[in-house]
Amino acid sequence: MRVLRNVKPTSEQLPVLNYRPGFVLIRGSAGSGKTTTAVLRLQTVTGVWRREQQRTGDDSPIRVLVLTFNRTLRGYVEELVLRQLKADSLDLTLSTFARWALDTLDSVSLMDSGEGAREIMRLGRSLDYAPEFIADEVAYVLGRFLPEQVNGYANPEVRATYERTGRGPVPRVERPQREDFLEEVIRPYLTWKKERGVLDWNDLAVKMALRDPTEQYDIVLVDEAQDFSANQVRGVVRHLPDTHSTAFVLDAVQRIYPHAFDRWTEVGVDIAAADSFRLKDNHRNTKQVAAFARPLVEGLPLDDDGTLPDLESCVREGPKPKVVRGQFRDQTDWLLEFLGDLPDDESVALLHAKGGGYLDYARGRLNEADVPFVEMQGRPEWPQGPEQVGLSTLHSAKGLEFDHVIILGLSAEQMPHGPEEDDAQLAQHRRLVAMALARARKSAALTYKPGEESRVIDFLDPATFDAIDA
Repeated sequence: MRVLRNVKPTSEQLPVLNYRPGFVLIRGSAGSGKTTTAVLRLQTVTGVWRREQQRTGDDSPIRVLVLTFNRTLRGYVEELVLRQLKADSLDLTLSTFARWALDTLDSVSLMDSGEGAREIMRLGRSLDYAPEFIADEVAYVLGRFLPEQVNGYANPEVRATYERTGRGPVPRVERPQREDFLEEVIRPYLTWKKERGVLDWNDLAVKMALRDPTEQYDIVLVDEAQDFSANQVRGVVRHLPDTHSTAFVLDAVQRIYPHAFDRWTEVGVDIAAADSFRLKDNHRNTKQVAAFARPLVEGLPLDDDGTLPDLESCVREGPKPKVVRGQFRDQTDWLLEFLGDLPDDESVALLHAKGGGYLDYARGRLNEADVPFVEMQGRPEWPQGPEQVGLSTLHSAKGLEFDHVIILGLSAEQMPHGPEEDDAQLAQHRRLVAMALARARKSAALTYKPGEESRVIDFLDPATFDAIDA
């Protein structure tokens, strides 16, 4: 499957490429070319370091660290990076944060994530919150605070500095409820892990943030940084020498995990105004795709790291997105007809909220129709075969790019949330679907079964799509 890329920087992107030591923040909306710009900047910065080494006679390899959000995105970014860099003089590490941490730390063994989730659910039964929200809140606290700081979660003075942002206003978690979370779930969970001698994924970030590193990196790129936890960012900062060039690439509008932190200085990152860039032009989407996705994120909390899609900056036209209603069998009939009309060199992402077995019927129909496809989720390498169609979860599509994006079976069962209009989980689902739709260069569509659809459908603007009864 080919990698779609724009390797010629625009006038908006050119200033980002200039070398400067220290931290650089690259913000931008979906489709603005943040990752491509960051990779081109990586090329420029490594060139500057090479020339300085040649001038001083230093023949040591330049240590470069590139971290991505997940393994699927890692494979995609690797394709971009290796095409742009001369890696012969580089000590290049290209990984996810978790894989990098596991490779760096000695003899670390993690418990099954389901085991930790079950214990959190058990501890949280007495709280008047949905299980999914409890899991998110615990992930937020343990990802935001170092172990010795966790009491700050319920401290009013600390909350004035460390206020949670980027979620819907309900359910509310005021000080009494925060105390309940600490006493009944968070502290008991920490004790449970200690007594069992087990570690979870957040413990990896804490260990990386607190260790005394023997290895440091000259040049660092962190892509999709809005979904890195505070402790993960601290872990990256811990491995920087005094002189370095580190770029964080992000868009808070596309944040899909509860890891938000309020201030970069909180995690040891000092970014001057001159070292912060915001890309607004949309180079990926057609005007029609951008207009389709935008209502999903309009009205959601928008902090300084978020950028709404700029419809005026889209220059390409395309067909109206499609919203297909019908039984899953009929949705798949429509899908196969759509695929049959496409040119062979155009890529298609078939996305689902859960993936896995939920896509088995679609897999069977694709096989019956002799349509080659590749499983995208969790792949450590970008697929090199001729397959036109990639199957993935919504989450694993993050940061990728395809000609066409189709979200299958968008149902309330797979995307549960509370009843309130401004529920935190609903806001998270809206961001997730908008992010997935924004992967499309040429066209986008989503399908659902009437009566079982997610409430995310309600936030779409009927003027931006064609409704189809399959």
